[in-house]
Amino acid sequence: MEGMVLGTDAEGGVIRTADGTRYRFERSDWKSPRAPQAKDRVDFVVDGEYAREIYLIGYGIGDISEAFDKVQGSEKTMPAVVYGCYIGAILWGVTMIVGVVIAYVYRGSASPALPRTHFDYQISIFWKSLVGYLFGILLLFFGVGAVILVLTYLWVIIKSIKGWRLLNEGELMPPRN
Repeated sequence: MEGMVLGTDAEGGVIRTADGTRYRFERSDWKSPRAPQAKDRVDFVVDGEYAREIYLIGYGIGDISEAFDKVQGSEKTMPAVVYGCYIGAILWGVTMIVGVVIAYVYRGSASPALPRTHFDYQISIFWKSLVGYLFGILLLFFGVGAVILVLTYLWVIIKSIKGWRLLNEGELMPPRN
């Protein structure tokens, strides 16, 4: 039978099935490696009013929200995601647009100076590279556009790697000249 963990304590907990029936369980009946949490989806065997041989099904909502909180908790995470989006633009150009949107959204709420300086740097990379890409596209018909496009993308990679390295070392981006 399948159900959802409603709550737990040191000794066990309660599982509710789709029809609303509740079954108590003891910790010794929990067979998955991770401890049970409220909202975990589980599979179990019914034994009277008890749930036995309980296994976690996939990821519970608790796992997802914990992982999201950990990602949001680091001041380096979102700037690193933006650098990854910029470098990934060689395969899917839209990732650079996604990256700059993330940078704009998170820049406003970045209180420590570390992420704020990196978001500013990333936004600057986007706008400067956009100019390079537009010139490259316009000059494709004159034979030099392809070279400009390649050089612009190489510039984006170099700037992104430089920023990512400084971010990992916990350093602020130097002021723009």
